[in-house]
Amino acid sequence: MRKSKLLILLLFMCMVLTGLPAMESKAEESAQGGDAYSELQDENPYRTENVTAMDENGNITEVGDSDGSMTDGDEVSSGSISTYARSSRAAVSSVKVVNFNTKNNAVTEYTEDGTGVAGYTNGDYGADAAYLGTSGGKVKFMMSGVIGWVNASEVEVIDLSQAAVVSGYEVENGRLLHGIVYTMATPGYRTRLDNGPAPSYLSAGVKYYSYDGHYFYTDYGVMISDYQNNTRANSVNPDNPYYNYYQYLPLRSSTSYSADALNAMIGSKASAGSLMANKGSAFIDSQNTYGVNALLMTGVAANESAWGTSSIARNKNNLFGLNAVDSSPGTSASTFASVEACINDFANGWMSRGYLYPADSRYNGGFLGNKASGINVKYASDPYWGEKAANVAYALDAAQGGADYGLYTIGVKDTLASSHQTVNVRNESNTSSTVLYTTGRASNYSVLIKNSTSENGFYRIQSDAVLDSGRTSMVKGSGSYSFDNMYAYISADYVQIVNQGTVSQPEPEPEPEPVPVTLDSITIAAAPSKTVYTEGESFDPTGMSVQANWSDGSASDVTGEISYTTDPLTADVTAVEISYTSGDVTKTASQHVQVKAKAVVTGVMINPSEIDLYPGDVKTFGVSVQGTGDPSQDVTWSVEGAFSSQTVIDGNGKLTVGADESTQQLTVKAQSAVDPSQYAQAVVTVLQKASEEPDEEQPSQPDAEEPGTGQEGSDADTEEPGEDDGQTEPDGSDEAYQSMELKAETEGVSASGEFAAGTELVVTPVGEETEVYQTLVKEVGGKPVLGVFDLSLNGSAKEGSAIQVTFSLDEQYNGKSILILHFPEKDGVSYIERYEMTAQDGSITVEVDSFSPFVLALNEESTGDEAGDGQTPDNGETGDTGEPAVPEDPGTSEEPGTTEDPGTTETPGTTEDPVVQDPAATGGSETTDPADVSGGTGTGQSSGTSGKTTGAAASTNVVGQNKTDTKNADNSQVTAAPRTGDTASPVLWIVLVIAAVAVIIAAVVIKKIRK
Repeated sequence: MRKSKLLILLLFMCMVLTGLPAMESKAEESAQGGDAYSELQDENPYRTENVTAMDENGNITEVGDSDGSMTDGDEVSSGSISTYARSSRAAVSSVKVVNFNTKNNAVTEYTEDGTGVAGYTNGDYGADAAYLGTSGGKVKFMMSGVIGWVNASEVEVIDLSQAAVVSGYEVENGRLLHGIVYTMATPGYRTRLDNGPAPSYLSAGVKYYSYDGHYFYTDYGVMISDYQNNTRANSVNPDNPYYNYYQYLPLRSSTSYSADALNAMIGSKASAGSLMANKGSAFIDSQNTYGVNALLMTGVAANESAWGTSSIARNKNNLFGLNAVDSSPGTSASTFASVEACINDFANGWMSRGYLYPADSRYNGGFLGNKASGINVKYASDPYWGEKAANVAYALDAAQGGADYGLYTIGVKDTLASSHQTVNVRNESNTSSTVLYTTGRASNYSVLIKNSTSENGFYRIQSDAVLDSGRTSMVKGSGSYSFDNMYAYISADYVQIVNQGTVSQPEPEPEPEPVPVTLDSITIAAAPSKTVYTEGESFDPTGMSVQANWSDGSASDVTGEISYTTDPLTADVTAVEISYTSGDVTKTASQHVQVKAKAVVTGVMINPSEIDLYPGDVKTFGVSVQGTGDPSQDVTWSVEGAFSSQTVIDGNGKLTVGADESTQQLTVKAQSAVDPSQYAQAVVTVLQKASEEPDEEQPSQPDAEEPGTGQEGSDADTEEPGEDDGQTEPDGSDEAYQSMELKAETEGVSASGEFAAGTELVVTPVGEETEVYQTLVKEVGGKPVLGVFDLSLNGSAKEGSAIQVTFSLDEQYNGKSILILHFPEKDGVSYIERYEMTAQDGSITVEVDSFSPFVLALNEESTGDEAGDGQTPDNGETGDTGEPAVPEDPGTSEEPGTTEDPGTTETPGTTEDPVVQDPAATGGSETTDPADVSGGTGTGQSSGTSGKTTGAAASTNVVGQNKTDTKNADNSQVTAAPRTGDTASPVLWIVLVIAAVAVIIAAVVIKKIRK
């Protein structure tokens, strides 16, 4: 027995564990179902707390809930819903009816056939519906104009013979009355609604059936057959559907009654103490401001608040039950400061900016309607809510003589409930005009037609949407409406007129003849792209915009119709006259231009004109093109007399003396690009390093660097006059100078070299607004300027010594090619020195021998290895930025100041062109490809520096590159590996562990029992 109990316990635990995931899934499904249901709620759920009925005169009474289940001893229970099982007496009839009153005043959801749109209804306000068939556990029905599918468990399907009564229509005293059934278990109608004058094809004393209110039948079975076959051919009126006027009159209409008349009409119906009394002005004011019919709003308010006597109305000034919720309709409903404020909010927020706005999810047409179309679809679960509000409007109007009834012409799209076309609503009467909104797929969609005669096949209609002043688009967020200006057009092919208005809408007054306008003036709204010319060029209007100003205050663009001179411009021209002619009137305007004298090159100068260099040295020469008319400073560089193929000069004037160069003299030539006949030459004396004797003292050579160190611009023997820049040696002794770094922290500039004690670096940024700035940046050719600085010393530097100038840059420029222009001055002549190098570690360094203005620009046209536009590749790599493609082995990284390979040297001071040293010049050691140092850029630079670069410096730069690689690695994007394995809830695993332990304990107990 004990063993059996344990086994039963284990079996129970396994069943619980198995059910946990299903329980969780069911909870999720329930939550989703709740969300979906929340979208199908009454705007006034208070109606589900107190069921009311209405008679044909608009009188409202509270009737309470009714249990309309048609069950007897043969019923089959299905939870709390009873489903009728066919009995012997029910078999005599094949015509059936659907009963929705099975849930004691609760909402039943359904899906519309043909659109799949969710809908909802309340069987306590309308019990019966036409039965059209059953499929897949769902019942197809028709009620209040909608054809839909409902779960079979939610309704009852009974034979017609079982029903004591079904809804129908009768003609009494010339009016069409609609009897609505709340329960089919007992005879009689709980609600009777007056639809107005009966159409001529309906007769008194005859019972008619219809579940759409448009086509009528005298035989219930014939009606069901027509519905099932999607036709109305056997109805009394197959070609002339009936539409209740106030039920399908768009709310974008106005009543002809005044506020006083409306007060009298309300007073005749409302009881003493009604909050609707004397509120005619509030309804009329809201109508005139927000374009919502005051009489129809009165009908809605009466139906929602029982003529202003409901508890929500009395306690909260809320005539419409707005914002009430099912759980607590009385306490949750909105409270308004006054009844007038409530009416205003209903017209503006709930109607004009809500249900009447075509982009709103609740929009199904701008009329009261029923469950197929109109406001009733989403506003109320009562399937006859729209017809009830229309019944009140008709009763009030009829009591005052019927001044409003039939006033407007109404057209309907899709008169069959099974048709669901979407039609465009345009701003003009043609298919090329702007689509303002669409009708949506709702059938029996009505529009207010302003002109019974179509224009180009289009009816002019009153727009449901608020439109902008030009009628080009809908306006969201504004409820203000103009009946005169807010109209639209719909194709007449899709609309059938169902009510011809008794008063035709006034046609818009013809547009007055336009008053001729004359040209007042012209204005140059935008200057041309080019305003600076060289003598002999012609005016170019590209980029210019010219505006004509007219006598009526308007303006128009006439750029394409202007006139101007095409003659070559002369140096004395300061403006070009622009003219435009309209008719006999011509107006002019002046465009300022600057015409420079034609450039003439008179000479070229090189700095320095003479210099001594050693094999392996690098020197960047400055150039100055002389002439008139601001000649171009572009030159072509060349070098002559070289024996070594490694001796070259680049386009920036940077000379590299080959390490194996044996010639004694080189000639550097700079030739004007504008006038090749003008050129200058510089003489370079190539000094050979004397043989070194280990035990002998080296010959005296003052201030000369060791050959092969690659000092750029070293000039041991030649003193260039005029290059002191105020940097005078105080006592003529080298001991007076010290190697130091001067910093200008604010500007991010530093200078390293040999300076006198107390020397300070002075950095003056040059402002964009200055003429100096414009002159200097002109030479960068439109490249993005990063900065312009004028550098000087408050003190002195050792004459002839190299100075390393470093500029701090934003990290985004790392790996980018930077153009540096240096403007040294000698003997009153300003030269230009050009350097190109790659920024690294947020800085750029250039080696010079004097101070002067510097210009830094992003060398966007460079074809060097740059990060492509600063974009990070999608794979997370840093891209080709001049850094080593493969990180260095961490075990081989060297400390700064050490050489990477004792037999390897970097080409001294190179900044662009790779130079491979001759083994003979390095003691026969093997050479290293410069790309191994520079990261494969082919420029021979590793840290953005130029000029003298020793082996130690090269090693330092390599280490710096390794650091950069590490930084790039740290900053690279890391993609997390996808989670794999079991993702089940930890709680479930804990329970499983407990279960396993329990099994083990049980096994031990069973074993003891056996013993």
